This record gives sequence, structure tokens and C-alpha cells, in this order.
Amino acid sequence: MTNWLINHWISILIPSLVFIAFVVLGFCARLVIHKFLKRKTERWAGNEFVIETMWRPFLCWFLLLGAYVAFQVSMLSAAVKRLTGEGLASLFALSLIWTTVSLSERLIRFYLGKTKKLQSLVSVASSIARVIIIITGVLIILEIWGAPTLPIILVLITGLFIVGIAFRNTYNNLVAGLEITYSEHLKVGHLIKLELGQMGHITHISWTRTVIKTSQGDLVIIPNHALMANTIINYGMVAGTGAVDGVQSKLATTLPTALIAALSNREREVLKLIGFGATNREIAEKLIISEHTVKSHLRSILNKLNIRNRQQAAVYAEREGLISENNALKTNS
Repeated sequence: MTNWLINHWISILIPSLVFIAFVVLGFCARLVIHKFLKRKTERWAGNEFVIETMWRPFLCWFLLLGAYVAFQVSMLSAAVKRLTGEGLASLFALSLIWTTVSLSERLIRFYLGKTKKLQSLVSVASSIARVIIIITGVLIILEIWGAPTLPIILVLITGLFIVGIAFRNTYNNLVAGLEITYSEHLKVGHLIKLELGQMGHITHISWTRTVIKTSQGDLVIIPNHALMANTIINYGMVAGTGAVDGVQSKLATTLPTALIAALSNREREVLKLIGFGATNREIAEKLIISEHTVKSHLRSILNKLNIRNRQQAAVYAEREGLISENNALKTNS
């Protein structure tokens, strides 16, 4: 054994020195890059967890690179060099996969978690990112070892196509849910009326469905893509509405029905047309009066019914059944 070491000490020393050099270089490079990143990203709130996530893997990559170069400059056979090279490259790919998954999950939590509306997407987005990164990493490792990846890619594409068809409605609902959330045209507590006649307060908005509660206490569950395909009248946040536990709500129009008796016939006609969503000009044309007179009637209606605005007047007209007749905006034949 001693004679073998004496005869081959150079072939052992050179790879060892190469590996040690890469270890030292890794420590130095990590410190330099750490200071550089900390200085350049000090104003970014996420710099700490990015640097922390990359701290250990960075040195590990230098160790793997040093081992790879050390084996390549050694006196080992070409077959051994190839085998060790593929093994070290696979370890590097696994380390890179683990680091990328960890970093992506923390970035997703950092950006989505601080927005209340997007917190429910954190787990979904993290799972999707994890699957994509792992599949990509596995394909890279297979490519390193010379395994055929084309059949696997074709199987994955076919599987994604089948899954896409199976969950196309869910995808449509998610897209519609994103549109509802980001546009903020519809919010919990808004009073809406759909083109099919359902009317009530929004009690819940998720990524796949929206729930409204009618004045009769019925819950109407609507898929988001179906909701966005509807023509919606949104009366907004009407004073007096509220939600309990995200499910129960009450209409603002809890005014005594007897109050409507205080309205004149003309005011009832104006209120009915308001309930249909008519503008002052449309009301004036329908009743053959001036817009100034329409505004005067509207002020009187608000005062007599003790309500604040046109939206509440429309809700009141709906509640009292004033717009259950044929569309008043149609001209008489």
C-alpha cells in the first residue's frame, strides 16, 4: 500500500489540491456574493429569505463542481470518469431542484400572502410551481444519464391535455374569479340583480363561485364564469346592509310598506321607472315631462321614503313589486 502511494502520489495530490481549491473558492465567492446581494437588495423586503435560501446550496454547488473537476483530472479510467461525472451532475440537479422549489414557495408566499384577496391562491400556486420544477428536474436528470425523454414529454403533454379538458370548467371559473377579484366591480355586500331576475346581496366570492342571498333568504350559488356571462345591475353597497359569518345578510329596504302610500301616482310611476334602471332623460321621455321635473319627483320620493339615493329607490321599487309588471320603458302601441 505504501509503495502504491509513493508511486501514485502525484495522481492523488493534484485532484486533492483541485478539490481543496474549489472549496476555498466556494467559501470566498459565497461571502463576496452575499455582501453584493445584501447591498444591492437592501431596500427589498424579500432579500433576507432569498440570501438565506441560497446560502448553503451555493457552497454545495462549488463542492460538487470541485469534485467533478478533481475526478476529470485524475488518472481514473474514462468509464469511471463518465460515471462519476453523471452522478455528480445528478446530485447538482437534485440540489438545484430543492433550492428552486424552496425559493419559489417562499417568493409565492411573500408576494401573494401579503394581499388578503390572494392568500387562498398561495397553496395552489405553490403546488403548481413545485410540480413544474420537479418534472423539469427529473427530465434533466434523465437527459444526463442518456435516458429517452421524448416519450415522457409526449405522455406529459397528453396528460395535461386530458386534465385540461376534464377541468376546463374549473379553469373558466378560476379565470372569472380572478377577473372578479381584481376588477373589484363586485364585492361582498354589493346588491346585484341578474338578467334572469335573481336579486340579492353578495355574501361570498371564491375562486370558483359567488353566492348571493335574496330578500326571501334563499342562497343562490352561481359559478363565476356563468356570473360573468350575465348582464348584472350592481346597486353597490346600499346603506344598512351587513353580513354575519359571511353567509347571512339583510336587504337595506326594511322600510315600512305603508310609506309607498304617501307617494303620488306620478311619483309611483317615476319610482317604477327608476326600478327598471331608467335614466332621468328616459323617464322624462316616457312620461312626457322635463328632466327638471323628474329630478323634483326624485327628491320628493327620497324624502317621503326616508332613503338616501337612487340606488336605494331602485331596491325599494323591486321590493314592493313595482317592476314586476311589463317593462315600463316600452312605448305603448
